[in-house]
Amino acid sequence: MKNDVITQEEIQHLPQPVQRFLEYSGVIGTPRITQATIEQTGFFKTAPDKPWTPFTATQVYNIPGASFEWKVRMKMAPLMFVKGTDALRDGFGSMKIKLFGLIPVVNAKGPELDQGAMTRYLSETIWFPQAFLDEHITWEELDSLTARATLTIGEKSVSGVFHFDSMGKFKEFTCNRYYIKGDEKLFLPWRTPVDDYASLGGLQLSNKGRAIWDHPEGEFTYIKLEISRVDYE
Repeated sequence: MKNDVITQEEIQHLPQPVQRFLEYSGVIGTPRITQATIEQTGFFKTAPDKPWTPFTATQVYNIPGASFEWKVRMKMAPLMFVKGTDALRDGFGSMKIKLFGLIPVVNAKGPELDQGAMTRYLSETIWFPQAFLDEHITWEELDSLTARATLTIGEKSVSGVFHFDSMGKFKEFTCNRYYIKGDEKLFLPWRTPVDDYASLGGLQLSNKGRAIWDHPEGEFTYIKLEISRVDYE
């Protein structure tokens, strides 16, 4: 039977940089969780030549199910806004966007969204690092500062590399992910560097960061966000 809290002994099989991260974050001795709820604010770009759009969002993660639902509200113009949902359930991704929260403008799904949503879940476990011990995730140490994680849901798997500093702070997640624009689907390098740390949900977590596509013609930072609240259950 597992303990009610995460112990030092339970993390011994993980790569050394992952162990340091869990120790730095303060996970050892904390209760096990099944759900994490995160509140975000930030700015989003739909294309490199488009302006920044402010947004607020709430994201709920289910750890045993390796799933999430991200609900966002974006102000597109003084009198215009959209509401959207990005979700991962049972290894399937979906995206829905409605103008004024009523008029459908996007209703997307498919294998590329599945891969993207699973990759997103894996990269965002830094906000609920208790999931590093979940059975859906396996680890491979690459060197003293990096480790590759693989998320498996059913018969689907995605992988990415977590980068840490010598203290155990998370620095960046890197992988390849599908970039979809109209009928164009490119498998591009994708990364999520962090810019700051804060005490959230009783842990030391990265609270500010960006997501970047590395296009052949140059990098495209499409989201800048800040985590304002984290709750665990």
